[in-house]
Amino acid sequence: MTERQLQFRVGLFVLAAALALAAMVFKFSDLKDLWEPKYSLTIHFDTAPGVFPQTPVRLNGIAIGAVREVDFDEDHGGVVAVVDIRRSVRLRADAEPRLMRSLLGDARIEFTTGRSRELLQPGSRLEGIPASDPLQAIDRVEQRLTVTLEAFEATSREWQQVGRNFNSLVETNRGNLDLVVERAADSLHQFTETMQTFHESLANANAIVGDPQNQEHLRQTLAAMPEMILETRDAIAAVRTAVTTADANLKNLEQVTGPLADHSRSIVSKLDGTMTNLESLSGELDQFARIVARGDGTLRQFVANPGLYENLNRSASSLAVLLKALEPTLADLRVLSDKLARHPELLGVGGAFRPSSGIKEPSPFDEPFR
Repeated sequence: MTERQLQFRVGLFVLAAALALAAMVFKFSDLKDLWEPKYSLTIHFDTAPGVFPQTPVRLNGIAIGAVREVDFDEDHGGVVAVVDIRRSVRLRADAEPRLMRSLLGDARIEFTTGRSRELLQPGSRLEGIPASDPLQAIDRVEQRLTVTLEAFEATSREWQQVGRNFNSLVETNRGNLDLVVERAADSLHQFTETMQTFHESLANANAIVGDPQNQEHLRQTLAAMPEMILETRDAIAAVRTAVTTADANLKNLEQVTGPLADHSRSIVSKLDGTMTNLESLSGELDQFARIVARGDGTLRQFVANPGLYENLNRSASSLAVLLKALEPTLADLRVLSDKLARHPELLGVGGAFRPSSGIKEPSPFDEPFR
């Protein structure tokens, strides 16, 4: 192998190693994100300590972008951070950006997930939540711990005072304490007697339960329990059916009374008018009855005077006889009217010189055409 070939192979190996290293760097680093499409969002913070370009932006702990630039907000005050988010990650409309800081001062912007179905549009402006300073939190904890220790010290002094008061109380009221001890002993004795009575009651209960006759009664009661439970279940079912029926009846009654309630005002007004009309009719009937009851009235005379009734009866009989006598006259008038209708010339002077039998004579025009 010549030296030139050896140099060529070494160069080829170095080139392959460089390409492999570049591929690994591109694979396992964030360089691949440089070619991924992104969209920008504007986030306003009151203060943004530790935020610089390339500050990571995360969603649930996963990196989704980075800060492009940070600048002052001249219009509203504070700081404005423009972030670039991967286009494949769409944030919800109610997602909130929160500035997070570690104890070492490193900062990141953490988005909450959100629950809205709407998505943030590219270029939207959001209000960020500033981060709390860990050193200030430690300072607040230290202050609270100091207050707690002071309160604990004051409490210990008060307990010491309570102990001294209790010791003095014991020294000055030792006779009363002996009395309290005696009373406690009497109470304990009474409690012991009560417990003995309770044990005797339990023994009596065991004797009652141990009686074969009582056990048989208890067995019969337990045997009757399933049937009683079934009857109770049937009764409950019957009550439920009755309640359902009553509910249906109430609903039907509600359907019936509903229109009545809707038209109650018109019904009441109509009933009021009807009662007024009935009252007026009652007054008129009362007045009519008074007129009929008068002694000199026509109806009273017609009812109470038999002579008037007989005169009316005779007049009706005479009118019937008169109508029967007028029947021939009406027949003659009918014949006369028929004759006049056939030969009206009878009413003229010619009818007196040329009388007619009343039968229609044939006309010369009635002869058949020959």
